[in-house]
Amino acid sequence: MTFQVGDNVVYPSQGAGVVQELTTREVLGETQQYLKIVFVRGDMEVLVPLRKGQEVGLRHTVGTDEISQVFDALAKADLSLPTQWPPRYRAEQDILAGGSAYDLARLIGVLAKRDLEKGLAATEREVLEHAKSMLSSELAVVQQVSLEEAAGRLETFISERIT
Repeated sequence: MTFQVGDNVVYPSQGAGVVQELTTREVLGETQQYLKIVFVRGDMEVLVPLRKGQEVGLRHTVGTDEISQVFDALAKADLSLPTQWPPRYRAEQDILAGGSAYDLARLIGVLAKRDLEKGLAATEREVLEHAKSMLSSELAVVQQVSLEEAAGRLETFISERIT
């Protein structure tokens, strides 16, 4: 996968951001190329070794033309999770670690429905909030809006469409 300055990207552990520059640094006597990514969550910058990008899960964001499909995935909430707690929690953590917009949307939909039906334990509420935060960061970058505005749009959609 190739990345260029100006690309919208997702680094699963941090959320979405924009590649600000491609730089070369010498670390431990070895010269490497790095992507400087500025993230919308926390106004943080990270240097990611170009050759390790795929290994750490770095990917391009969804396109603006895919946003409606992401919201459709959220509304359908067609994700199958284990019923028992430990395997379900591991599955949820795997989805968060993967950082796929579609999987995050499905997870949010499932957890939001479960919250309405019978409530969520504190641990699963944290998973839901983390998933919302990750998806909001991607929506903010793709739609070129603030993180707060993207999170507000996501919350509005959830409140209107999840029943």
